[in-house]
Amino acid sequence: MSGLSAEAQQLISSGQVGLYDDEQRYDLAISSPGFPPGRSIYTVLKRQGTKVIDEIEYVYQQLNHPTVIAVTGTNGKSTTAALISSILVAAQKDHFLGGNMAPGKPFSHVMVGRKSDYYVLEVSSFQLMRIETFRPHVAVLTNIGIDHLNWHSDMEEYRTAKERIFSNQESNDYAVLNYDDEWIRNLAGRIKARAVYFGQHATSGVSLDGKFHYEGVELFAHNGLPLRGTHNFMNMAAAIAVAKVLKIPTTQIEQGVMNFTGLPHRLEDVGVIHDIRYINNSMCTNAGAAVASFHAVEGPKIVILGGRHKGDEGTQYFDVLIKHAKACVLLGENSGFIAEYLEAHQYDRYAIARDMNDAVVKARRFAEPGDVIFLNPGFASFDRFRDFEERGEVFKNAARQD
Repeated sequence: MSGLSAEAQQLISSGQVGLYDDEQRYDLAISSPGFPPGRSIYTVLKRQGTKVIDEIEYVYQQLNHPTVIAVTGTNGKSTTAALISSILVAAQKDHFLGGNMAPGKPFSHVMVGRKSDYYVLEVSSFQLMRIETFRPHVAVLTNIGIDHLNWHSDMEEYRTAKERIFSNQESNDYAVLNYDDEWIRNLAGRIKARAVYFGQHATSGVSLDGKFHYEGVELFAHNGLPLRGTHNFMNMAAAIAVAKVLKIPTTQIEQGVMNFTGLPHRLEDVGVIHDIRYINNSMCTNAGAAVASFHAVEGPKIVILGGRHKGDEGTQYFDVLIKHAKACVLLGENSGFIAEYLEAHQYDRYAIARDMNDAVVKARRFAEPGDVIFLNPGFASFDRFRDFEERGEVFKNAARQD
């Protein structure tokens, strides 16, 4: 048991669970939220006739089909789910927030806690591939971009997994869809739930053009909101659409949006140190999110990027950096690949770092007063860190060292 966490060892020692034994036969296997679908154990279990479901499916069945608001998509899932929660807090609605969020609580946490009126869950493509009856009353699809192709066979499988969030919905349920994404917009023609759109070009539902509107009626302006950036305004629009479905008054929706200042490791302002601003965006693990985040931050930027590929080489992100970044510091197993791309495009304002402390030191050499040192990786953290949270914490600690 030496390779297991202390918590897992404690559960085994208590007799509550046992280690998997391939000589035994099991009736049911419950997968944890982040367990990828391509592992060989799935093949073994299915060959043995074992049913494999996700943790969200199991809890959903045990709670006897509760009222779930589920959020999925490539980017913005956690922020959108947390915004929905903030609005529900402002409206004094009893609810649970969790699922595949980090930091956060898994859905199974409610098995030992009190029951709630609403369950706001972030759900991943991995989880959705393993559902059977899971049926959100409101299902949100924020966007679709290239991601997780290190586990999904191709984009079609990835999209199909995301679409499963709507598979068990009925005509009295709601699908909150990103109108600006053509593939998502066209889902309305093949799902049973009532479509509610959001987007800059939405002709119904929630639209945004410097102000939020619902069905053509002005709600409130973007000015003064704590979160900035077009991608965050889109997250807000999705959350507002959910709130409108739940018939929450506009004043409480605005209060909930105003009260939400963001999640850790998502454009997190670390502070100004010696006239240099530090921003931690460690959660950014794909090129689409990296580009959106880059444009959301004002000022000359020295960007720390790199990590492990998840199917997208990231060239669209590199092209933005070549045009607009003051300098780049490369950190991670793909730093050599990024360096070659930058060199090939005559961009020489970069350095390669040994570790995060070295990355911050090298970033400071490029920086002048008023600049931003911006951890905006664009790739997964697993080459060097336990997860994106550890990467972000290491960056913040490095930033605070003189």
